[in-house]
Parts: sequence; structure tokens; C-alpha cells
Amino acid sequence: MMMNEEKTNLLQSNGRQTTFNVALSQSPRHQQHSNKKKSVLTLHNIIYTCGIYILYSKIKSRCTPPKTFELDDYPLPPSNADNNNESYRIPKIIHQSYKSEATLPLEWADTPTRWKELHPTYEYMFWSDDDNRKLIEQYYPWFLDTYDSYPAPIQRADAARYFAVLHYGGIYADMDILPIRNVDPLLYKFNLHENTDKQMLVAETYNLGLTNAMFASIPNSTVLHDFVKELSLHTKPLHGFELFIPHFAVLLSTGPTRLWIYLNKHRETILTLNPAGWGQCHQCKQKQCVPQEGSFFETRKGGSWHKWDTRIMNFIFCHVHFCMWSGLCGLLWLYYKFIVKKSGKIINNSNDLEEQREMNDVTGKKRKWNTSNIGSLENATFLLRILASQYRFPLFCGVILILVL
Repeated sequence: MMMNEEKTNLLQSNGRQTTFNVALSQSPRHQQHSNKKKSVLTLHNIIYTCGIYILYSKIKSRCTPPKTFELDDYPLPPSNADNNNESYRIPKIIHQSYKSEATLPLEWADTPTRWKELHPTYEYMFWSDDDNRKLIEQYYPWFLDTYDSYPAPIQRADAARYFAVLHYGGIYADMDILPIRNVDPLLYKFNLHENTDKQMLVAETYNLGLTNAMFASIPNSTVLHDFVKELSLHTKPLHGFELFIPHFAVLLSTGPTRLWIYLNKHRETILTLNPAGWGQCHQCKQKQCVPQEGSFFETRKGGSWHKWDTRIMNFIFCHVHFCMWSGLCGLLWLYYKFIVKKSGKIINNSNDLEEQREMNDVTGKKRKWNTSNIGSLENATFLLRILASQYRFPLFCGVILILVL
């Protein structure tokens, strides 16, 4: 009888203990801990995913072929067509500008001659600094105060080219752009029926923007006239910080970015010539720059007005994946250095901690350093396993950083 009572009590106590254990395992706190273990959305996993995506994006950009120039888009004028100047909506006028023709750098000295030889029926107009100011003073005096107020000579040169093409029409090209063949097809395309509503031809850049290094227009273009009317509103585009970042001050006041911002809202009035068509060298691949077959131009080294901030901007543009990844790793390092340690909280991936404990057991109990043969493969494997277990995250950041450079 006593034994039966003891068995009954034991079964009841076991039942209570089992019930308690089940209840404990089903408590919200225990469920939250289990869900936390199963969660894959941890800080480390997010950074791992970002690193793989940035590396993939870098590889994809490297493998993407450059833009091609379709020669069939710019047919030659018919042999029986009237090729005099009056038959073209864009006049046969070539505009180029520099301080003076006598002070042209050696690498640009033959540029005017090349243009004249390949375009004997065109009028060639060279604009010196004095010529530019006289043009503004004579035909656009309302802009003269703004023109004289520009602190950088390149700003005055940028503004003057717009007014020269606005007044006379024709093609403007920087001194580092040399023609390979006659540009009649460019002008002839403007005469086609489907382009009767177009007013300007503007060259594209490799970053999908537009540039003022090469453009053409009909005389007194409405869109170009409205653009120059707005230039006086952007003399201080950086609100007082122009001295600190002069390159951006030029881009946003009179340079290609200002032209791009405006014309991007009037795309229906312009035709574009892709970078391959005007022979632009990719900013990040200057040494591999070879004009494509059928291209109208080739480009030489330019950027005579570039300063220190230009080099920084070009580095960021050519190494955007490197800058993104290094910035992300730097922010994460600052987060752990100043926020996590200061608050006394340690955020780690639970899976990483579990694997690290297992690794410590392996390296501490089952595996030891082989002192008899220091340079053995066994010791190398031992070191790699320690690095992989204890320094996995910084190693991952470093490897991705090297690969995207």
C-alpha cells in the first residue's frame, strides 16, 4: 500500500515538473529567445549581404560593354542635295574659344587647322577672351555685369560659348575635341522631317549627363535663349561655399551640370549624341581610349581649369563601389567603437558566437600548435581557422575592399 502511494506521488510530481517544463518552453520569453536564434536578419548578415551586392555590382559594371555608336543614325546628305549654308537649319559655323589663338597649348595647337581642313565650306570663328566680352557688351549688355562678376575665367568662357552659338548658330567644340571626319551628317539630321521641332544637338557623357564641351544649335534658339536668361540667377549656387569647392561652383553656375539640369526639363527640344559618337574618353579608362569606327571626333587631354576638388570627384566617380564599401565599414566601426562600447552592450550574431565557442573547444582541446614543424600545412590551417572564427567580419570587410578597388 505504501509503495503504491509513493509511485502515485512520484508520477504526480513528474507530471507537475513536465507541465512546468512545457509551460517554460512555451513562455513568451523562451519563444522570443528561440525566435532570436532562428532570426537571420542580424547586423552582420546585413553587412555580408551588402558586401556581396557591392562586389556583384562592381563586376557587372566592369563587364558591361561601352556604348556603341550607330553610324546609320547619321546618314550622309544626298549627293544631289543643296549643300550651301542656307539649306541647313544649323548654320555651317564652327565656334572654338581660348584665351587667345597665340597662347594655345602645344597639344591643341593643330586643332583649328584640323577643323578648317576637314570643313572647307564652313566658317571658322575663334573666340578669345576679349572677343567674348565684346560679344556680350555689344549684343547682350544686360548680362555684362554678371559676366564680369564671375571669379573664374572658365565661368566666363562657359557663359560666352552659349551666347556665341545663340547669336550665330552653329557648332561649338572645346579645343581638346578634334574632328575625324566632316560633320555634315550631324547638320543634315537636323533637317529631317522628324526633327523639325528640335533646336539643339547636345553631347552626352558616360555618366548619362549632358555636356557643354560639344553642342550645336539653330540661331536664336528659344530653349538656349531661356537658358542664358537664367544664368544670372545661379552666380552663387553653393550659397557662399564656392571658394571651398570651386569645381562644383563652376559646374553648377555656368558649366555642364547647369546646362544638363535645364535641358533635362526640355528633352523634347534637343537631339543627343552619345559619348562614342563624339569620341569622349571614359574618365576612368583614359589609357584605353580609342575612337570607335564612324565617330565624328576624337578627344585629347583637357580639363585645363580642373583643381584639387576635381581630382577627388573623379576618384569617387571611378571608385564609387570602393567608396561606398569603405564608408559603410567605417560607419560600422564608429558604431561599435563609440556607441556599443559606451553603452556597455555587445551586439553579435548568435550563430557566430556558437561557432566561435565550438572553435575554441577545437583549438583548445583537440588541436594544438605543432612546435616540431612550425611551417607545416597543419599549423597554417590552424591559423586560418582561428582567423576565420575570431576575425571573420574584419577579414570579410578587407577582402571586399581590395576586390572593389
